[in-house]
Amino acid sequence: MRAVVETERLLLRPWKVNDQAEAESLFRYASDTRIGPRCGWRPHMSAAESMGDIANLLAHDGNWAITIKSPDGSGEPVGCIELKPVSRHVINPIEADPELAAQYGESLKNAKELGYWIGRPFWGRGYMPEALNAVLGVAFEELHSSAVWGGHYVENPQSGCVMEKCGMHVVCATRHDYFALIDEYHDDVVRIITKAQWCR
Repeated sequence: MRAVVETERLLLRPWKVNDQAEAESLFRYASDTRIGPRCGWRPHMSAAESMGDIANLLAHDGNWAITIKSPDGSGEPVGCIELKPVSRHVINPIEADPELAAQYGESLKNAKELGYWIGRPFWGRGYMPEALNAVLGVAFEELHSSAVWGGHYVENPQSGCVMEKCGMHVVCATRHDYFALIDEYHDDVVRIITKAQWCR
């Protein structure tokens, strides 16, 4: 999988392990209480925690630090985007409904799921759709995925707008779905884009 993905304004790159500046930048944005809980994880409490999360959770193939291109080339991470295996939050409601299983069961095979977030100072600038479109290109053109899935809380329509701008349509909604990392229940919206839809 491509280590670096470049767009007009962004450079999506691997996370730097054991790098203090990297950890401090992640902590700056991931400590925001309006970020993590919307994405199913708790806000970071220290730069040391961010350093650990980079090494243990983020620094792997298919997970990119979102950086904004700048003349000085500083490239600090301001967010994250990931292609990961399809989670139970997507699989369970599809397999539990015979009609959805018949329509979308094949699209669970050889598929990926998206996860992403960006720091609040960068909301509303179009960065997230730009990053998402680039990563969809990796999924379909390089990995030859059959589909890419995504989910967002009903109370986080902004994330849904990002997916919709990138061609991801609603498949179903779940009620009272449990998210273990934050020990909370949320209604969730499940979206998809297939390779055929991407290539139109």
